[in-house]
Amino acid sequence: MGPEPELGISDISRRLDLTPSTAHRIVRALVGAGYLDQNPKTDRYYLGRSAILLGQVAQRAMGLDRALPVLEEVAARTEESVNFVVLQADYGVVTLRLDTAHALRFEQPVGTRVGLFCSASGKAMLAFHPDGAQALDRLGRLTRRTEHTITSRRALERELQEIRERGYSLDEQEGQLGVRCVAAPVLNPTGHAMAAIAVQVPTVRMAKEELHRLGPVVMEAAGRVADLLGGDGRI
Repeated sequence: MGPEPELGISDISRRLDLTPSTAHRIVRALVGAGYLDQNPKTDRYYLGRSAILLGQVAQRAMGLDRALPVLEEVAARTEESVNFVVLQADYGVVTLRLDTAHALRFEQPVGTRVGLFCSASGKAMLAFHPDGAQALDRLGRLTRRTEHTITSRRALERELQEIRERGYSLDEQEGQLGVRCVAAPVLNPTGHAMAAIAVQVPTVRMAKEELHRLGPVVMEAAGRVADLLGGDGRI
């Protein structure tokens, strides 16, 4: 339901492209099951205890409780925001997020979908995507997000080859102006991406040339997380 702690029926119906009556029926069912609660003062809805417990169980089942200490180390070393992004077919999902203590930071809450061609984590996973060229085909037209977005398939293919050779990816304000990112893929035993670890830095705090020094940091962390998740290749 997004980063807001509470949403009304109109917000939910608009975001899910549902009629208000349909959204209301679904929300009432979720309230009855304990996945949502309603604030009696505002009549708005927020995650209930059952949803929180379910999320905690899912996190343990996926092995993310083992990955979290590694992400915390990366956050401590870089003093910047760190994302753990899981590959879901043709996009990534922010599954763990550690925010920097700096007041100036880019907000990207857990649950955010990440494009594969216009983000560091996405390109890291796309370079090692289990579907290879088919994943590129499914992207179709590369929509410009900023003036820095790669919109040429040939240019993207060249960059993905560089990522495979280098081991980490860069995002030079391609998805969001004012934000630079570096990421490395978390690979399964067959060498395919399961996820990625990314560090986000405001452009005013780090020059493009300096971003490369964080490459080995995320690569080492991604390798450790891959080992911690075991040999079954699943998250």
